[in-house]
Amino acid sequence: MFAQLAAYAMGAVLIGAMVFEARTGRIPNWLTLVPVGLFVILLVISADRSAMLWQLGLGAVAFAIGILLYATAGMGAGAVKLLAGVALFVPLSKGWLALGVFVGAIFASAILIKLLRKSFASEDSEWLIFAKAVLPMSWPIGAAGLAVLFVL
Repeated sequence: MFAQLAAYAMGAVLIGAMVFEARTGRIPNWLTLVPVGLFVILLVISADRSAMLWQLGLGAVAFAIGILLYATAGMGAGAVKLLAGVALFVPLSKGWLALGVFVGAIFASAILIKLLRKSFASEDSEWLIFAKAVLPMSWPIGAAGLAVLFVL
């Protein structure tokens, strides 16, 4: 029961992160800590922890890759933490599929933002994606996370 609720909570976290970053360009730290808290609760109440330990390893790998991207100015710190948090909920068997969705969503998000900026761009907009030419990385992270949680 809690596992299903955790999936819905993760969906809400991902959608919230996508909206926050589109508007402000930042993902709040408290929002990136929710996946870790949910995962710890699942780890404590789970009868079979072996699969979850593999997911913990996947989260660590995602965090390490994210840190490398952060160091090369390819990703913000909030997006790195969100990526690692989402990876905690990706079953190991769907890891490569989630990576493929993530990469595809980067390109789709770039196209979508370009189209949105064409229609709604304004230097004085309160939404960062309309004021500046940026790609919020929470969008592809969110797309991959939502796909793994609810579609794949």
